[in-house]
Amino acid sequence: MKIACLQFEPILGEVQRNIDHATKMISGLNPGDIDVLVLPEMAFTGYVFTSKDHIRPYLEDAKEGPSVQWAKAQAVRLNAHVQVGYPEKRVTSKDDELQEEFYNSLCFVSPQGKVLTTYAKHFLYYTDENWALEGPAFHSMPIDGLGQVGFGICMDVNPYRFMAPFNTYEFSTFHLNQKSNLVLCSMAWNSGDKAPKKEPKSPRTEGADASLEDVENTEAALELQYDTIQYWAVRMGPFYNRQAQPPQEAIIVVANRIGVESDTLFVGSSCVIRVTSTGPEVIDALPSNKEGLLIVNTEQ
Repeated sequence: MKIACLQFEPILGEVQRNIDHATKMISGLNPGDIDVLVLPEMAFTGYVFTSKDHIRPYLEDAKEGPSVQWAKAQAVRLNAHVQVGYPEKRVTSKDDELQEEFYNSLCFVSPQGKVLTTYAKHFLYYTDENWALEGPAFHSMPIDGLGQVGFGICMDVNPYRFMAPFNTYEFSTFHLNQKSNLVLCSMAWNSGDKAPKKEPKSPRTEGADASLEDVENTEAALELQYDTIQYWAVRMGPFYNRQAQPPQEAIIVVANRIGVESDTLFVGSSCVIRVTSTGPEVIDALPSNKEGLLIVNTEQ
């Protein structure tokens, strides 16, 4: 199975710019190159919204919103499944009155351009609580050609509200029990600390003239990548059961973003991890501080 993760830096509220940027980044992909493309959480809107009023202009319908339309178009073009995170608005009726409900959601689209599922983030980060409702439950479903596919959005992999016991492993226990063999996670995972007011020089310089500052920043970026991926792997703990019969294996796919919004530093490190009873194997990963398109063949 060929899986692609798109890691980029969206600009808050600049939806069309972000769509155009993502489209350019995957323009070199052709039909047959990949089976699945995963984008980050709230990929085209940005993430740090402070209230319902702040995010209201960017809320999308689950059928016709710009994120869903982009996913449909790219799925058909690439003949691949596509997942994109976005802020969703649902209109429900209660006691003959219409009510709005806001969710941090993702769409998963088939190669024929059909929305196979819309998943709403079950565990909310405190930034989500400014505007979103909790999704009702974790989700996994059978999908032709992919197997049993599970879905996740960022905070879902953490203990509930950071208050549940660490070893409860709600997300990974669910997917182990569901026998999910492929778990697709759209992320806006951040450092948990405020970003520095003065950004360090970006370690994108190549060649012999790279300064010591560049090298130090590169080392810091590698450390951040290692710590981030290690944590995600640890949160898949229930899969590492040597006594399980039969043993279960899954591919965990994480598409994260980079950049800074409102003092929040996003840490990239998009990756594909194979989890088995003997432990995790990071098949490949992107840096914590660079845009890129990660493509992994899980069968090699």
